Amino acid sequence: MTVNDIKRFLDCRVSDVGAARLPEPFMGLGYVISLCIKLSDSVVDTITDKPSHTYFHHYRSVNRALDDAAQSLGLYLQKYGYDYFPVAASQSVNTDGNPFKGVYSHKQAAVYCKLGFVGLNNLFIHNEFGPKVRLVTVFTDCPVTDNQARVMERSDYRVCGECGKCIAACPAQAITPEGFDAKACSEYMKREFQLIGRGSVCGICMKVCDGKNI
Repeated sequence: MTVNDIKRFLDCRVSDVGAARLPEPFMGLGYVISLCIKLSDSVVDTITDKPSHTYFHHYRSVNRALDDAAQSLGLYLQKYGYDYFPVAASQSVNTDGNPFKGVYSHKQAAVYCKLGFVGLNNLFIHNEFGPKVRLVTVFTDCPVTDNQARVMERSDYRVCGECGKCIAACPAQAITPEGFDAKACSEYMKREFQLIGRGSVCGICMKVCDGKNI
């Protein structure tokens, strides 16, 4: 099975697909598939100094579409005798005292699959679509590709250069040249955007980022 096989199967349900052989298995599965959906430019444009209700709904709808695509892909793989393990598009699991950690990093999986890099703002920057994307991940024992993934290094967070747009725009001051403060971001959203999705989304740094690799 190839990446093109998966793209043909999912057709227009996703915007891009990547796959890689993992440096070490996850849940006993040695391959990872990253699915990407590009967000609507017009919807992202509704974000001002705060997220819009339209953006919050779009964010949830795209996450749901990604989960559905991941499940459909899993059943497709299963039909041909392979196992699969989908990771939800947006889910935090506080199993080790870190409330911002998921089952597996979608961004790391997407970097493995060479779909893009991670910006200083901690957003995944897609090679074509920039930061206006959402991701979901499927692990499998199907040898989808012979591309050998590598462990994501700190340099993968620095590829975006030093434009500083996200640093200047972040109302929580959660982005600095030294990195991203997930706690500061989360606390600001919960405090300031409680009436929009109960403070679960923002998107300001995403809107101002042009996604250029400079």
